[in-house]
Amino acid sequence: MTTGRPRVLQVVTSLAVGGAQRHLLELLPGLRGFAEIDLVYFRDHDLRSEFEACVDGMSHIPMAGPFGAVHLPRLAAQIRRGRYALVHTHLLRADMYGALAARGIGIRAIVSTKHNIEARLESASARALHALATRPTTRTIAISEAVARWANQQLGVPRDRLEVIRYGLNPAPFTGLSRTAARHELGVEADTPLVFCPARLDPQKRHDVLLRAFARVRQSLGNAQLLCAGETQLGGPAYRTRLVQLSDDLGLRDAVRWLGVRSDIPNLMAAADVVVLASDWEGLGLVVMEAAMASRPVVATAVGGVPEIVEHNKTGLLVPQGDEQALASELTAVLLDRERRVRMGSGARRHATEAFDLEGMRAATRALYASVIRDVAA
Repeated sequence: MTTGRPRVLQVVTSLAVGGAQRHLLELLPGLRGFAEIDLVYFRDHDLRSEFEACVDGMSHIPMAGPFGAVHLPRLAAQIRRGRYALVHTHLLRADMYGALAARGIGIRAIVSTKHNIEARLESASARALHALATRPTTRTIAISEAVARWANQQLGVPRDRLEVIRYGLNPAPFTGLSRTAARHELGVEADTPLVFCPARLDPQKRHDVLLRAFARVRQSLGNAQLLCAGETQLGGPAYRTRLVQLSDDLGLRDAVRWLGVRSDIPNLMAAADVVVLASDWEGLGLVVMEAAMASRPVVATAVGGVPEIVEHNKTGLLVPQGDEQALASELTAVLLDRERRVRMGSGARRHATEAFDLEGMRAATRALYASVIRDVAA
């Protein structure tokens, strides 16, 4: 039985915990009234149950390995059976295989969201292959102006086929939380200077720089503690082991807590004095947005879209990429100045509630879908 709504297929490389996946979990409920939504993913099942609650149908096709392309006919067959009006892809491999499969059976309404500035596309050959595979893409969503510039200049996506739609956030999970209660759950004393880093344990996030900076912080604040929430994806277990060893070598064994993947990020932010992100690149920085919504100042590297959402010394602090001394200096300064932390945190929250509008993000995506479907039908 037809509902009269268009059928849309979301194609996602991975359902591991990450910014792109958490964004989708916020976006999809706002699309259900507009379209029937199915989802195909290639690897990682961490968030499968959460996604099942947001879509009409879901399937797994193992296209993430080195021989993933052999499953292109299977993906194309699923798209054909689904009679989709539009295919929306997320993350590199899904962008490539999703576009190829959809165009191969005549689907012209293909949308891709670029969630990051991808270091894996640094070489000219990698960019050329990606451009060739994704040429059928009708419209590209960039999550920041920085990502839009990168997609235009490095991937050759025409500017008139790019639209910037920033992530939106639901403020409710970050509202009314108790710092005292959150610290009690963690066993952290009220007067302990507490830094929180919610980021995958992958090379992009530069925990090595953070650990060296934090060792400097401890020279001034000997009781400071660092919480790291996240697990490795691209780095692998060996990378995590190296980070833990570096922490021990720096004398931080009792000062750093490796929390793994956590579902209580708002509570952890409530417990913290400051949130930190030392990445080499970011498309936008979802955790920076979440810190702002939690009224916590952030100290972050000025990379990618981060400067678009952090106003230096007003809603947070920006430092140069890879500069552990600058990172340590700003962390120490903000930990020593409670009044400044409160002022920046309050400013960040005001900015977040205005700039990270969840319903605005959903409405912009629905409007883009309608425009693409209408244009290809003309």
